[in-house]
Amino acid sequence: MEHFVHRENLAHYRRLLAEPGVADDQARYQVLMRLLAAETAKEATHHGER
Repeated sequence: MEHFVHRENLAHYRRLLAEPGVADDQARYQVLMRLLAAETAKEATHHGER
């Protein structure tokens, strides 16, 4: 279940970052990039645990 949530979070943040105009809103862009980076870091941690 945790892997499902993780994959969905990654996909969701990437979709939000791909929306038109998101780069124009620097605050929103920065928050989404931080969330994506944190989720990506979890991915590296999870792969190391297998």
